[in-house]
Amino acid sequence: MQTRERPRRPRLPAPGSGMLASLGKRLSPRNLGPQEFVVVCAVVYGVFMAFLSVYKHEIFASSRFDLGNMDQAVWNSAYGRILEATDEAGEITSRLKNHADLLLLLYVPFYWIYPTPYWLLVSQAVVVGAGAVPLYWLARRFLKREWPAAFIACAYLLNPGLQAANLFDYHAQMLAGTFLLFAFHFLLERRLLPFLVFAVLATACKEGISLVVAMMGVYMCLIERRWRWGAPVFLGGVGVFLVTMLVVIPAFNTDAAASALVEERYVAFGGSLGGVITTTITDPFFVLLYMFDPSRWTYFAQLFGMTGFLGLLAPHLLVLPASELAINLLSDRPQMTNTYYHYSAAILPFTYVAAASGLATLVRLLGRIEHFSVAPLAVSKVPMVVSVGILLLGGQMVFLSGPLPFFHAPSNYRSVVDPSPAAHREALREAIALVPDGAKVSATNNIGPHLAHRRYLYLFPTVLDADYVVLDESAPGYDTQIEPVLSLQSTQEIKRSGEFVEVYSDQGVEVFRRVGPSAEEATGED
Repeated sequence: MQTRERPRRPRLPAPGSGMLASLGKRLSPRNLGPQEFVVVCAVVYGVFMAFLSVYKHEIFASSRFDLGNMDQAVWNSAYGRILEATDEAGEITSRLKNHADLLLLLYVPFYWIYPTPYWLLVSQAVVVGAGAVPLYWLARRFLKREWPAAFIACAYLLNPGLQAANLFDYHAQMLAGTFLLFAFHFLLERRLLPFLVFAVLATACKEGISLVVAMMGVYMCLIERRWRWGAPVFLGGVGVFLVTMLVVIPAFNTDAAASALVEERYVAFGGSLGGVITTTITDPFFVLLYMFDPSRWTYFAQLFGMTGFLGLLAPHLLVLPASELAINLLSDRPQMTNTYYHYSAAILPFTYVAAASGLATLVRLLGRIEHFSVAPLAVSKVPMVVSVGILLLGGQMVFLSGPLPFFHAPSNYRSVVDPSPAAHREALREAIALVPDGAKVSATNNIGPHLAHRRYLYLFPTVLDADYVVLDESAPGYDTQIEPVLSLQSTQEIKRSGEFVEVYSDQGVEVFRRVGPSAEEATGED
């Protein structure tokens, strides 16, 4: 008689041991492909930076200029007042007076759903992080190696300048780098429709970005030898730039003059686009000396040093954002030659693409050295070693000089690292709650972005016909050292004027409500 063996039950791993170990093994970076690794890094960056950006706003570390300015422009656009905002002088004006960042209009449908600057902050973080994906595709194309290309792409996300600019409120220009990378990738793949989509998105970020698109056309003509693709791209990019600078922006300046920002930032070149071009033609030596002044050397180190200057071995790629580099180097505004601001957003990603191509050039050069006994080793190992070195350098520099709260030397101003006490933040919230919707408000720079959903929002000490004045004595100034003194004097004048009554005061936060006529009303001025 045969005995039937009892079937054995499968042994299940103990909770918290085998199952988790198996899951962890499947999700281990060793089992991820290079592209998946880049996607994971991009997602982590986007989520983390979105959280920090929103948190920074919630602790009142964002600014009237520029988050409040952008938020107000989109909010006004949602009510039919296209890209209107209150400028620093207290005048209602269009952003098209100085910048053609038409990308802001894409946010209008979201503001119809729910008006909040979170749309701006979160989308900026996500799009900037997504730039690692096309950067990987391009690095892989030029380097011909997947994992080194992936490490270079992820090192881009560790650039401290990129992270600091990402946390510096919101600027449409920050999104341009990702759109340009996608556009260049699809252009090289000769996929016209996606190229056009991303080229248009990039151009809509800021007026000068169309010149980067134009340089892609030059690349197609001279490097790829595809004139039928390159010539239209070049002519289209230049055409958009000229129409924007010579027609669109002057149309929004009442005296048909150039943008005030151009006049202000390019005084050495006549304060106009024509002056810059004329000076470049008539005195190129002066222009070169100005651009390569020793005060700019730190900027060059910020741009190219994070990749070990490998990009210099691929000048055919570095020339793509040359127009943006020239715009920054010719300006006398110091923030424009500092990667910790948004002005370099269209330049930084191409320094990493160029580094991948430069690394490939370096490997070829090593392989051609006669009697070089380790040439095969160089060909196989140098790309991995160098790309890992670039990644580690990025991590070290973020630790030493990045803006993240758990690292050494946060450089993003009064950022997420040093929030004011909880009682002070609660006082700010109570003060803001006292201001009625639609009231004209004058507020200090850190309060302004929380009151941007109105047509009239003045930056204190500009008061004009404001119905309410909301002040934070702990953060009175904006960008200069003398403004805190001016702010204190202006606060004393408000208290003595008799035009306002103080309705709130706590933790250095004050709210004044107008009870008398404004100076403009008293004198009959419009």
